[in-house]
Amino acid sequence: MAPAPPRILASINDPEQIVDVMCLACNLAGEDRHAEVHALHVVLIPRALPLDADVKAELALGESLLAKAEEVAEERFGRRVHTDLLQARAVGPAILEEIREKGIDAVVLGYRRRRGFARGFLGTTVDYVVKHATCRVVINVPPERAAGGRPGGTA
Repeated sequence: MAPAPPRILASINDPEQIVDVMCLACNLAGEDRHAEVHALHVVLIPRALPLDADVKAELALGESLLAKAEEVAEERFGRRVHTDLLQARAVGPAILEEIREKGIDAVVLGYRRRRGFARGFLGTTVDYVVKHATCRVVINVPPERAAGGRPGGTA
């Protein structure tokens, strides 16, 4: 029996990494047209608000990020993407729930380098998913920017 087509989840959060994250996800899906690529954006809801709070601006941003993810997958890979926009108290557990519910084989996360005290530690979401995911985790780390905004910072 042939193995099941892969299911890949792209966590969409950083507008600057949508292209990279979606390209990684689509490349992981490979040529199999039955492979599923899912794009997820999680809107973080503060504890002071109800989980179903009306956060129109945040939801609109999430919709636009997911639309861009769909555009990248369609234009560059001719691939349809399943999108989900969730409201949650914490991003990491929401990603893990999606992994479980959809039977995801690999999740692609973006990571932004940090300066100062946080340098050397993964972000809380990436760290949480890496520690608890039941699937492969792929992390996109863009090149460090040198002065003037160009890639190629000091090592």
